[in-house]
Amino acid sequence: MKKSKFFIVAIVILLICGGVAYFSIFALANKDKDKISNGVYIDTVNVSGMTKAQATKAIQDYIADRKSKRLTIKVDDNTVVSTLNDLGYEVVENNIIEEAFMVGKSGNLLKRYKERKDIEEEGLVFHLEFSLDDVKVEQLVKDQCTAFDIQAKDATIKRENNEFIITDHVTGRKVVTDETVEKIKSTILTDWDGKNINMEAVVIDDVPQYTREVLEKIDTVLGSFQTSYSTSSNSRANNLATGAKFIDGTVLYPGETFSAYEHLSPFTVANGYSVAGAYSQGKVIDSIGGGICQVSTTLYNAVLRAELEIVERSPHSMSVGYVKPSMDAAIAGTYKDLKFKNNLETPIYIQSYTVGRTIIFNIYGEEVRDTENRTIEFVSEVTSTTRPPKDVITEDPTKPTTYKNVTQTAHIGQKAKLYKVIYENGKEVSRVLINTSNYAAAPAYVTIGTKEEEKPEKNEEKDKNKGKDKNKKPEKEENTGNEEDNEDIEENTEDNAENPELNNEEY
Repeated sequence: MKKSKFFIVAIVILLICGGVAYFSIFALANKDKDKISNGVYIDTVNVSGMTKAQATKAIQDYIADRKSKRLTIKVDDNTVVSTLNDLGYEVVENNIIEEAFMVGKSGNLLKRYKERKDIEEEGLVFHLEFSLDDVKVEQLVKDQCTAFDIQAKDATIKRENNEFIITDHVTGRKVVTDETVEKIKSTILTDWDGKNINMEAVVIDDVPQYTREVLEKIDTVLGSFQTSYSTSSNSRANNLATGAKFIDGTVLYPGETFSAYEHLSPFTVANGYSVAGAYSQGKVIDSIGGGICQVSTTLYNAVLRAELEIVERSPHSMSVGYVKPSMDAAIAGTYKDLKFKNNLETPIYIQSYTVGRTIIFNIYGEEVRDTENRTIEFVSEVTSTTRPPKDVITEDPTKPTTYKNVTQTAHIGQKAKLYKVIYENGKEVSRVLINTSNYAAAPAYVTIGTKEEEKPEKNEEKDKNKGKDKNKKPEKEENTGNEEDNEDIEENTEDNAENPELNNEEY
């Protein structure tokens, strides 16, 4: 009997303990059903015991605080400051409040109880995901950080008193935009502690392409040429001196192309040029900048001797007297130009000047050719000639019949070739065709007088002056052009006025 009572009491006690435990578990599992379980964090924000609305407000404040933090970027001794909000710092859209709220609220009673107990002891953190506006970050770097770049400067060179003077290069510094952008994004979006950010931009040295060491290699005359203008007018002489001044001191780096027209134009009085003779439509006319083709021609021959790459060259419409056929290089507007390229691996320096009615071009650079065993020369070959058309006669009724003035001498037509002849150890090993040229024939332009002399009224006066007339010499012919040798040439049968080569004004 006693045993039966003990058994009943034991069962009652177990039932009571079980009931207490059940109700404890039930109470914990269902505690604060409208609140987030204890031990739950969103990033560093403890949202335990908060309602959804309270947690949403807490997270909004947390995000606003992060967006207000400053980003300070150091570029050497300079700083660029921005806020994360200005960089488009935003949280990625999510359902994280609902996820935090649902912790410990799903599954059976025991599952919910265990989950809540574990979280209370160990904690559970939900992480927010943030993003930046790539465009705004890149704009910050480009607009503000690179503003502190230090520009690299090439060394410079000039020639004074027969020696080169070199100014040292300057090594610059520049911000590497793409790497700096990535560094900003990585710093902010990876393990940031939420405090103000200080970082350094990614910078590299900007070494100039042409240093003192490179320019010091310019030490040898690679090609030189000179032409005379001893018979030129002062105006034409001024144009040659002006043109030489505009080209003198030019440094042409490897791969660059030189244009004579770009360096010499515009051909205006304001630019220092005077009125002098030029070719136009088969005639010699007065034009501002007349004679400048002698500058480009002299340069052309220096370039040939330096063996640089000729990109563009045109002959004159009619032959010139200061170089042999096919050795000239005309300039006419933008349709005739002298262009050449520096095909060497080092820079070249162009020196040009006038002295004693002679224009001189020297091209300096690094000599890499075999100057001991190899030499070159340029040979002009006229392949055919054409006799000028008949003289163009203009009658002047105010001048006596004895008056004759050659305003422009005739030009013979020519076809010519230019060869580069290469010698090794004094023996010709190669003959290379450089160019072919066609020069149009042009007539002489002559003005004659047509005014008849008055006849004497009396025979006596006629007899009296008869002896004097016998000894009288005709008036001297005037010649304002340059005479040319027209011997042994073919008769011209073409109308030069229709030749398009004669319609370009050449200087």
